[in-house]
Amino acid sequence: MSLFRKLVLSFLAVPAPSWAVSIDDSPKSQLEEVVVTATRFNQRVEKLPIGVSIISAEQIKNSAASTLPELIQQLAGVHTRNVDGSPDPQIDIRGFGITGNQNTLVLLDGQRMNENELVGIRWSTVPLDSIERIEVLRSSGAVTYGAGATGGVINIVTRAASPGRVSGTGGLSFGSYGGTEVNGTLNAAGKNLALALTGNALQTDNYRLNNSLHQMNVQGDLRYQFANGRALLKFGLDDQKLELPATRTEAQLTADRKGTSTPRDFTTREGAFVTLRGERTTGFGDLAADLSFRDNHRTALFDDYSIDAFNSKTFVNSRSNVWLFNPRMKLPFQAFGITHELVLGANLEWWDYNAKRFTGMETVPGPASANVLQTDVVATQQNRAIYLQHSATLPKGTVVTLGGRLQWVDNRATDRFNSAAHARDRQSRTVYAYDAGVRQPLGSAFSFYGKFGRSFRIATVDENYNQFGGPAFDSIVRILEPQTAHTGEIGLDYQKGSVRGRAALYRINLNNEIGFMNVDPFRFFANTNLPPTRRQGAEIEGSWAVTNKIDIFGNYTYTEARFREGNFGGVDISGNIIPLVPRHSAAAGGTFRLAPETRIAAMMNYVGEQVFDNDQANTATRRMPDYVTVDLKVTHQIRKLLLSMAVNNLFDEKYFSYAIRNAAGTSFNALPARERNVWFTMKYQFN
Repeated sequence: MSLFRKLVLSFLAVPAPSWAVSIDDSPKSQLEEVVVTATRFNQRVEKLPIGVSIISAEQIKNSAASTLPELIQQLAGVHTRNVDGSPDPQIDIRGFGITGNQNTLVLLDGQRMNENELVGIRWSTVPLDSIERIEVLRSSGAVTYGAGATGGVINIVTRAASPGRVSGTGGLSFGSYGGTEVNGTLNAAGKNLALALTGNALQTDNYRLNNSLHQMNVQGDLRYQFANGRALLKFGLDDQKLELPATRTEAQLTADRKGTSTPRDFTTREGAFVTLRGERTTGFGDLAADLSFRDNHRTALFDDYSIDAFNSKTFVNSRSNVWLFNPRMKLPFQAFGITHELVLGANLEWWDYNAKRFTGMETVPGPASANVLQTDVVATQQNRAIYLQHSATLPKGTVVTLGGRLQWVDNRATDRFNSAAHARDRQSRTVYAYDAGVRQPLGSAFSFYGKFGRSFRIATVDENYNQFGGPAFDSIVRILEPQTAHTGEIGLDYQKGSVRGRAALYRINLNNEIGFMNVDPFRFFANTNLPPTRRQGAEIEGSWAVTNKIDIFGNYTYTEARFREGNFGGVDISGNIIPLVPRHSAAAGGTFRLAPETRIAAMMNYVGEQVFDNDQANTATRRMPDYVTVDLKVTHQIRKLLLSMAVNNLFDEKYFSYAIRNAAGTSFNALPARERNVWFTMKYQFN
């Protein structure tokens, strides 16, 4: 499988552009926005009683962002942090800190990208040029999609090939830190059949020592259009090797910011997925179903750098795969003079996992000597769910929605290397979610919305397993209780011509939140069900096409994340701030078209101070400092050739987006972010 994947990637890794291929200076007519994540069927934004943001292909083209996370973090309530120097940073909607990835559900054409492990979202496998739009639904989606949507849902919708055309792009990018990327697309379509291929190969030394990245991705989209429906086949392969430089102490940040104390640590990832979808329109409604399979193989080395007669080297070799089947139907009907839509669906999911951890002689560096088995974890999770979502449009335009979900979860996990009873566990739970909402138009430009709902999250296998948490510092498996949350939100939307705005207030009360707790000395590196917590805040965002040459946007987010109550190891944490959640954040930017062939885009991102990771006690003497970054991009079109220059961190801010306190609370370790860096891109379009 590994050799086959590498051969296919090498053959298909043609350019996959990160930038737009053409520049059009003419005014654009306002397209009707459609969002599909809320009910898994096409639905207009004004019919949804939630805070929705949509990033269109045109906005992607005009943005100063060069990656998906950079693009999404422009939105209110969205924060990213990079913990390993990869192009796949953590995402966090509405203040969940280090577990942001596990509380934000990310979809690719409606299919989950999140894994049942503590690993990141594979953002870099989706080229920007393959995207039709990105839909962001805050604190919504649990009824339709299930676990992990408490913060919100991000759905990346890819574009199909245009009928009757053969087209594509090919490009080359090079930049700071020895970075080189070859990327491109190929689209071919007849009347009914369409094929779209995208791929890229990226290599960079990255900002720090021992942080080089080698990555290849390819994705395909094959569609056939029937008279009353369509069939779709999507597939993808990805291959990544990333070196891990680890954190730097406060002193090391000053003396040698780019250095590393772990010159041999690395991680690899090989992934593949395939999705088959069918859709049909009948006389009574719409039918659809997805069947998908995803496979991931990961390895990682955390070497031993101390000759102390204690072998602390760890080599991890894991594989997981998941099958998903999602049938559903939408039934529109009229009753009592009211327009109704009823969505009924089911979700079936089978997940399997195996991870082995090895150690070895500390005197022999590298993975070759890691041949002593320490753990052999096998885990399965099965999910079965049914759901319904009903919406009614009243005569004066008022939209009322009501939905519910019932899900049965069966979890099993065993460390086959440890025969002790505490090294295995099984749990079966019935969980549920619901939401109710209303949207009321207020004149031609304003609309009010409000919603209340319940969501849940199931612990990942890494959160249920602790290698050293047993009675004899051996392994232990303890499946945590499902996390539950109740969310209330009210908001006001404005849209008139090219001006848009949104303001919202929200509160999320959580019970049994799943997270890491470092206060209790009797829990050794343990994830646990936390005492009651709360997120609440406000979001304001707006955009304006000032002229046909100038577009601007801006937003501000206030987030408060606290423990509502709790006592760990004799430490009262009631009212304490949850780590890694900035209270204040803001973003602003715009695009200026100097000429029909030339445009300049700029983006500013501000992140306020945060409590250090592992400082749930709030006793550290300092906080993570705030920071401001500015990105700039200039593009120029010469017929079918697009030239661009992107400058990231224009003013060379020395900052870090992740840091963890030391045991005494007097200092910290941090992962320094990149300083100013520049990328040049040449891209050619053929037709």
